[in-house]
Amino acid sequence: MTEKKLYLIVQSVLCVLLCVLLAVSAVSIYREGKARRAEDPMASIYTREISAEKFAPIAPLFFGAIGMTVAGWFLAIKDENADKPVKDAEITRNLTVARVAQPSDAMKEERKKQKKLFWTGWALFLLCMVPVGLYVADGAHFPDGDLEEMIAALAVHVFPWIILGLGCLTISSVLQEKSIIRETAAAQTQLKAEKEAGIRPETAGKTPKKNTKAKRALQLLVAAAAVVLLILGVYNGSAKAVHTKAANICTECVGLG
Repeated sequence: MTEKKLYLIVQSVLCVLLCVLLAVSAVSIYREGKARRAEDPMASIYTREISAEKFAPIAPLFFGAIGMTVAGWFLAIKDENADKPVKDAEITRNLTVARVAQPSDAMKEERKKQKKLFWTGWALFLLCMVPVGLYVADGAHFPDGDLEEMIAALAVHVFPWIILGLGCLTISSVLQEKSIIRETAAAQTQLKAEKEAGIRPETAGKTPKKNTKAKRALQLLVAAAAVVLLILGVYNGSAKAVHTKAANICTECVGLG
């Protein structure tokens, strides 16, 4: 491992750790502020003194991360692959497979694994969206009271499932890419064997067709989810509540309320 790579890893870890600590501090300030406001309705949730108190333990890490960034800038340390075009494993696989006359058993097996991983990832994602849909469909979760309480409850009950669903899709995509790389390697082995046997593919010189089925399925799924969420929002009364709050904010801002 080179010094540059070690520096980039340490800097990345510091940035991620700093973001997590700042988020935890913000949540802590909010919870303590809500507790104070319950006792004193005029109390402020966020104040300069409280923010400084919560930031103090994080300050060394914060300034350390900034110092490393400045040092890296002066030393011209950067990722050597940042300016290089990103290699698409699927395009490489398609170009390699297009030169193969007869796919091998290993190639077919990897292609089956990719389909299973694709549908498994989306099935798990949709399964994680079921609790989200049930929560959003219940109008009792969106009262006309405190907007902050409603958003906090929504975040607690919805965001974990969304994060879990996106995590399933991410893991599925990573495993698919690894399978695609293995399929590419198997295709290269098959090409070498066919070349030694004097076999030429009939599809040589043809441009491989792009796989648009997955993209179309994703577009349709997103569109359907948007329509369903709009209908659920109207059904549970959120549209009326949003309109009322927007009207109140507008009239109060211009002094008409």
